[in-house]
Amino acid sequence: MRAIRFHGREDVRLDDIPQPSPKAGEIKLRVLYNGICGSDLHEYYHGPMMTLTRPHPLSGVQNPVVLGHEFSGEVVELGQGVSDLKVGDLIAVEPVQTCGSCHWCRAGQYNHCPTPAIHGYSRDGGGLAEYTVVLRSMAHKLPVGVSARHGALVEPMAVSYHAVLRAHARVGQTVAVHGGGPIGVGAYLALKALGDIEVIISEPSAERRAILSRLGAGHLLDPRSVNVVEAIRELTGGRGADASIDAAGVPDAFKAALASTAPMGHLVVVAMHMEPFQFNALSLLAGEVNITGSKTYCNDYPAVIDLMTRGAFPLEGWVSTIPLEGFIDRGVLPLSRQQATKIMVDVAAAS
Repeated sequence: MRAIRFHGREDVRLDDIPQPSPKAGEIKLRVLYNGICGSDLHEYYHGPMMTLTRPHPLSGVQNPVVLGHEFSGEVVELGQGVSDLKVGDLIAVEPVQTCGSCHWCRAGQYNHCPTPAIHGYSRDGGGLAEYTVVLRSMAHKLPVGVSARHGALVEPMAVSYHAVLRAHARVGQTVAVHGGGPIGVGAYLALKALGDIEVIISEPSAERRAILSRLGAGHLLDPRSVNVVEAIRELTGGRGADASIDAAGVPDAFKAALASTAPMGHLVVVAMHMEPFQFNALSLLAGEVNITGSKTYCNDYPAVIDLMTRGAFPLEGWVSTIPLEGFIDRGVLPLSRQQATKIMVDVAAAS
């Protein structure tokens, strides 16, 4: 079968590898769609980061590895002991295998497990292959009406949804989202689905602002042409945003978010900051802003899938598809240039 494999920095190949077979407690999927994530771009240009040059302690996997962790698939084979799914079921994959025995796993906070293996980085297989095998615990059956493309969107939208929950936003409040990439878009859509919450979005890309406008966003700021802090304060009567989400991952966005969050508000960092930076901690004393991180997701898939059944995450206008062989030229490159927002690989088209 054909598969996109990471061999090293800027060395990703379309390889021909054997099809996997499910063991006990596993299921085999024919992959349908796989989204390209910002972390895939970091891996391509700066890796190995998520992938490993020595065996993972949980999975034993090391490079080269099949990429792809945002994906949906159709069940084609069940391993021994799996009786609650059937061939043909449509699945959204939660690509995380944890140890199950550490303090965090036993507390139900498995996103803090110290030795997670991620499908598409450090497990055997990934969503950028025609077939893959996952643990039954990683598989979320999609209800009727939720498409395979939506299934591949569950993972990034779970990241966004988890960040929104960390922001403690309530109906009637204002939330500022800094960064209009896929996670920022997901945060906006999740906030609107949760009720009457005013959303302000700061995004330098005119194309991404246009996409957000078509999705219904009303307050869109270009940080290259306006003072974002002053604009947010003006839109909130001088108070500042009740909560802010850093989905940009650049120092200026974090600093603007901190300076424009209202006293006692919440600032959630969900973006990956690749380099350290300095900021004036006196603003923490003055505003008593609560700064917190948001790490992937934890028990968020069911809520995101439920919101999808109610139309909360439309695909039109911001999600595009490419063939498997276009992963670099039509996927990684335009995303790195911010010429697209969300690109999915139509993996099944290669079958």
